Amino acid sequence: MTNLENLVSPECVIPQLQASETEEVIGEMIEHLVEIGRIEPSDRDFLINAVMEREREIGTGVGSGVAIPHARIDGLPEVLAVFGRSQDGVEFQSPDDAPAKYICLLLVPEDQAAKHLLTLANLAKAFGQSQRRDALLSAVTAEELAQILTAA
Repeated sequence: MTNLENLVSPECVIPQLQASETEEVIGEMIEHLVEIGRIEPSDRDFLINAVMEREREIGTGVGSGVAIPHARIDGLPEVLAVFGRSQDGVEFQSPDDAPAKYICLLLVPEDQAAKHLLTLANLAKAFGQSQRRDALLSAVTAEELAQILTAA
């Protein structure tokens, strides 16, 4: 089972996203992974394009203010995630037309399709609890956000 605690540590949390458009948010989240040393700066544009290509196929908004933009990446050595919160919300073509306030960007190695699906399912389950979403909205620090998101 994919452990969200291993994926979404406090360093992988952006308490307040600055961008307000989908592609800008994805860029901000990828840039955060560069800044914390999880990906190489030379991979930035490729990864943004991969996530946006997936996003253009079908929006990754899942409803209730949640979006899980994701892509499978050939040659990626491990699953990477970054969580960001947007007070105003960002359009991710959600089925309920609600803007996403809770965004978890997920990058998964191409050869780990089963892990990709399991991680998506675990994230959807975590975000599916309205009390958790409410707690995420009122949390202040990256540490608080990570703890709430990864709580059993």
